[in-house]
Amino acid sequence: MSKGYIIFAHGEKFIRMAKLLKHSIESTQTINNVTIVECGPNVMLERTRAYELSPYEETVMLDADMVFLENIDHWWDHFTKFPLLITDKVKTYRNEWFINSPYRITFTSNDLPSCYSAFTYFNRNTTSIEFFKLLNNIISNWDEWTWRYTPVNRQATPSIDIAMGIAVAYMGITPFTPLDYPTFTHSKPENWRKFLSLNVDPNQIKIGNYVQTGILHYVDKDIVDELSKAF
Repeated sequence: MSKGYIIFAHGEKFIRMAKLLKHSIESTQTINNVTIVECGPNVMLERTRAYELSPYEETVMLDADMVFLENIDHWWDHFTKFPLLITDKVKTYRNEWFINSPYRITFTSNDLPSCYSAFTYFNRNTTSIEFFKLLNNIISNWDEWTWRYTPVNRQATPSIDIAMGIAVAYMGITPFTPLDYPTFTHSKPENWRKFLSLNVDPNQIKIGNYVQTGILHYVDKDIVDELSKAF
């Protein structure tokens, strides 16, 4: 069965990030097939086409602003047991689990399933087909869906994370795993560089006093060149 990663990117900066991510995967993984989809400005809507655009039988959809720092090939052995898996727990740069993140208030105040779209697995099955079609409908009809499912602290602008949470709730599925993966380090807020140092050496990225491991979702779009020194 073919396995690989798909990344959607619009514009020069995001394409550079996607290429760095591709390089990090090729440098650290044995399962290292990567497809970059250069898309239009509405990247969220384009990502709802991941099922039809992926050339793989098993796919992980990634955000462009990520890098792989160690091998996670063994995760795939677990993934194949599920039609669809969405990351529902992420870590801080200190390698601690995020708890009650202030950036997820729409989820917590509406009891919406926590979804981090930056790492999403799917294979060829009817559940995934239905999920991505529904995701497209939710983003295309944002007001209708969000007033129904997230009336408290409603987010007016479309978010694929929230759209995934709504889709999961509507379909009544549980695309999560009790294991400690899939996961990644989520560097929030976006301006974290104002508060923390970044040191990059060959084969190592250090934020503050902490060496980063696993998958780093660095968020800050201005550090691509600096991060590339690690690979």
